[in-house]
Amino acid sequence: MPRKRRTTPVRLQAYLTPELRTRLAQHCSAHNVTESAAVREAVEHHLDGTSDFALVLRRLDRLSRGLERLLRDQELLAQAFGTFVRLWLAHTPPVPAQGRAAATASAERRYRRFLDHVAEHFASGKRFIDDLPQERVADDDELAHIANVATVSPAGGGDGK
Repeated sequence: MPRKRRTTPVRLQAYLTPELRTRLAQHCSAHNVTESAAVREAVEHHLDGTSDFALVLRRLDRLSRGLERLLRDQELLAQAFGTFVRLWLAHTPPVPAQGRAAATASAERRYRRFLDHVAEHFASGKRFIDDLPQERVADDDELAHIANVATVSPAGGGDGK
């Protein structure tokens, strides 16, 4: 039977500013934990990428990607609508004065059918945007990697500020 290896804590001496040392002492007394436990937990969170900063960074990245998709969809729909109006105006002849009343009534009926059709499609979950190619969005592993790179790299500040 293999023997379990006993792990003993290793002493690490870190230097803190007096203000940070005071804040650490106040935090530990308020939460009834030792300074070693508080520092150990903070280092674990930092290295594991599970700190609040890393989680917020991942969520912000996910939100910004969603916002980019929404803006893309909105631009695409605006372009499609503009193209439709341009083609409709180019290919619809003017209505003579004696036929305007009938044309207005017909337009109203067709518009109501159009609204019913759009409402039906909308209620079924079918969207025009779904028929178009979609960009790939990062999954949770990629977002975690992005958060780790941002928290470790010098450009990211590394201290969560």
